[in-house]
Amino acid sequence: MPRPESIENRWDILYREYPEVYEAFMNVPYQPSVFDQVPEIIDLREKIIADVGAGTGRSSSALARTARQVIGIEYEPAMLRQARKKAIGDEGSRVTYLSGDALAIPLADNSVDIVTGFTLALFPPEQYRKFICEGLRVAREQVVYVGIPPGWYGGNLDHVIENPYKGTFDVEVDRIFLEEYQFACQDVFSNQEYGTIENIVSIYGFIFGKKAIEHIKRENKTAVRWKYRVYWRK
Repeated sequence: MPRPESIENRWDILYREYPEVYEAFMNVPYQPSVFDQVPEIIDLREKIIADVGAGTGRSSSALARTARQVIGIEYEPAMLRQARKKAIGDEGSRVTYLSGDALAIPLADNSVDIVTGFTLALFPPEQYRKFICEGLRVAREQVVYVGIPPGWYGGNLDHVIENPYKGTFDVEVDRIFLEEYQFACQDVFSNQEYGTIENIVSIYGFIFGKKAIEHIKRENKTAVRWKYRVYWRK
């Protein structure tokens, strides 16, 4: 079956059926990378980290550059296979992967120093409460979450996307972290350069929808600017 023009923001389909597109999306150069900026905010040196929602291993491998050990936890089998294939070299030797869920982390109480989650795809927003509680159960030191703040779901092209989460979702997630659970936060920015119209359409457009594709082609866009919010609680 030929690949559709876009999956129109269906991240469940992306993770299950097109992990190679997710991998390509994560590997488009980000300057500066959010993975490089997090260690400037959170001390990861020599820590044992549980990286929940590890996906294809991009975040776990990046954390392993600083941490002593990383346990990548991923629910989708296709993503987990991709992650395990990439666990090579010096950084790969410090990463192991487990099949598991952000809502039921398969680790004992107080078994790691830090629990991280990068842009977890949890829905409805109430599921973030369960992730936070699980993270606080497992982590000895702190829970760190890196998400997309309200109004930045598709980066600086958010205004042209048929965003299924627009309105209350991002606002509610932000409120859960900041108000209910009293996390601290800091925003960081990153520019993602695709190089060509064809490349951004086949990756970003495929994920974010036909309206995004139309805008990209009309405006000759090859880059997206992102805003991330780093939340942490000890």
